[in-house]
Amino acid sequence: MTLPFKINNVSALQLFQLLRFLCFLIISIYFTKVPLSENDIGEWEMLLYISGALSFFWVTGIIQSFLPLSKRSLAFVQHKRVEGKSPELFNAFLLLLIFSFAFALLIWLMSRASFHPAEGSKIPYPLLLVIYFILSNTTPLIEHIYLLQNKPQHIFYYGLVSMTLQTCAVCIPVMMGMGVESAIWGLIIVNFFRFLYLLGMLRRYAEFKLSMPFILNNLYVGYPIMFSALLSGSTQYLDGLVATIAFDKEKFAIFRYGCKEFPLVVMLTSGLHNALLPRFSVKKDIPQVLAEIKRRSLRLMHFLFPLSILIMIFSKWLYGKVLFNDSFYRSADVFMVYQLMIISRIVFPQTILIGMKKTKVLMRASLFEFALNIPTSLFFVQYYNVVGIALGSGLIHILEKFILIIYVHKRLKISPQSYISIGWYLFYSALIGIVFVLIDHRMIYII
Repeated sequence: MTLPFKINNVSALQLFQLLRFLCFLIISIYFTKVPLSENDIGEWEMLLYISGALSFFWVTGIIQSFLPLSKRSLAFVQHKRVEGKSPELFNAFLLLLIFSFAFALLIWLMSRASFHPAEGSKIPYPLLLVIYFILSNTTPLIEHIYLLQNKPQHIFYYGLVSMTLQTCAVCIPVMMGMGVESAIWGLIIVNFFRFLYLLGMLRRYAEFKLSMPFILNNLYVGYPIMFSALLSGSTQYLDGLVATIAFDKEKFAIFRYGCKEFPLVVMLTSGLHNALLPRFSVKKDIPQVLAEIKRRSLRLMHFLFPLSILIMIFSKWLYGKVLFNDSFYRSADVFMVYQLMIISRIVFPQTILIGMKKTKVLMRASLFEFALNIPTSLFFVQYYNVVGIALGSGLIHILEKFILIIYVHKRLKISPQSYISIGWYLFYSALIGIVFVLIDHRMIYII
């Protein structure tokens, strides 16, 4: 079946990310509309939070380091390959499986560590969480196998079918009055079938040959990415820590409701990043890849910058009238600052560094961001209250990305002009900055 619109690997992976986001958004909205208690919803959210917090960094590191190594790996240079099958793929799967079992064991031990834990600190449904954790953290390979096989339509159809099934499997049992535990079982069942589907794909596309040199090389390239993802992912947690130090519970709630980036920016930029990583496996293709990064990032600029500006302009109305209530107008100010993160999201020196296996610099840059985050936020909070935390964090995040651009230019001899449309980038960055200042000074004010 052919799609009625053009789709490629980049747009397919971006659509997949969008479908995944919509799936969990629909579930979250639905849970607030049915007779589930706040405690039930809290247990569901806690289960997803624990699973995500203990896996996002190593899943990111293993997959993003595997993609540039997926073809012509030195570990298999002497190996006679089976036509159409990849030994690299099998070893990447093993690595994900090992990490899944190791962290699942950690979750189980954490759930048994205290005989009398505080009610709020209990791990909800530990056995179900362990099963879900093991099943769900290998299946991200599926869309990336299709990426490597250059089958963008398969990525889209897989995302559409699997996310639709997941939404139904979670919501229908709750609709039937079976409670939140049935929703978790629905999530597990869908991920079990995803896991079986992955095994079928491995049988078709992978060569089952264990290679410790490849696994160690994947880890060597991937551990700085893991560390960088862990530190970058902890930014909002650090911001929350500063907020707990600086504010009372009321102001803390205002901050927490506002400290969110626009999801579409994160999804579309990360989709582009992941989709282009396999292209770096062939060295002679790098100039063409840089040109594609420039072309596609410009397209994202034309779409995401105006959209982010509109979101900023209407943020007071969204927070005060649509999503929450008048008490959260101040949260919109924090939200607006987080929209400035697009200035760093829309450029891709990290894609070049990972693609060319220069991942250690990412770790150092993340350490720099991590070290400066708290003191910078504490400095700005003196002058801008709750907005100061977001402002300090955002400025450091943007500074980190500029350091990576300078490194790519100086050490790898790749000029920013080769992968960034500098004129448009400066124009949009200045425009969103001006709009922010005008809104902040109430010269643009829509409620």
